Amino acid sequence: MGSFQDYSIFRRWWKKESPPARGYTKSYSATTPTGDILQADLNFHEKKVRLTLEIAGENGKIYIATVKDGEVIQEKDLSSGRMVPIYAKLAPFQEVFSCLPDADLLNTLGGLYGISKQPLGHVEERAPRPWETSNRYDHIFGINRERSWWQRIFSRNREYKEPWIVRVKQRFWSELQDLALGACSAIGIYYAYVDFYLLGFSLAVFGLLFGGLDWMLRKRNPLFVKVLLFMSLGSYFYYVGYTRY
Repeated sequence: MGSFQDYSIFRRWWKKESPPARGYTKSYSATTPTGDILQADLNFHEKKVRLTLEIAGENGKIYIATVKDGEVIQEKDLSSGRMVPIYAKLAPFQEVFSCLPDADLLNTLGGLYGISKQPLGHVEERAPRPWETSNRYDHIFGINRERSWWQRIFSRNREYKEPWIVRVKQRFWSELQDLALGACSAIGIYYAYVDFYLLGFSLAVFGLLFGGLDWMLRKRNPLFVKVLLFMSLGSYFYYVGYTRY
């Protein structure tokens, strides 16, 4: 078996190409220093692989093996058109085929011809180019790499600096003041105008107002229970005032 360094070299030999035959979805080609040409084609949907070997030392003779889901269905000498066993022809290139950069293709071969089921050799990591990671023109294409405030609020991966009981104590009095202020204002509006329609509209406005107050002035996420309470009551009284009076 070759060394890890050899596997890395073999892996670099393989180049991705357009599939030459209909039905095949992927194709790879490699040329050895001695002029031998190796090719591997994958039909992912039918789980079929075709290996092609053109040996320079045999005046360019071409051998083809077709494998379907780990079983050989055809071995052929394309130059003469005869069906011949080609294991001996592929044996010197087992390690080269084992370095194919395609796990699906190798897995479909199922270890036939002594070829590994997993790609050998190091996968080279390409360093991203500056323009691939730049977000300068994201706004032009409508790309938003940052989470919205809605996602930040409901994300399960949020990290808090303080325990929940401390956060509740810090917000309790301010939230209670908002509720008391909103309730007193709503009662005052109702007794002043005796209008459910206006009362419902006022409660809805208070819900938006207190939610915006948390967000913009207090620099914290709004308490949605409070906002929904005002909005729900506002919708109810608005409906009552609109339909019954």
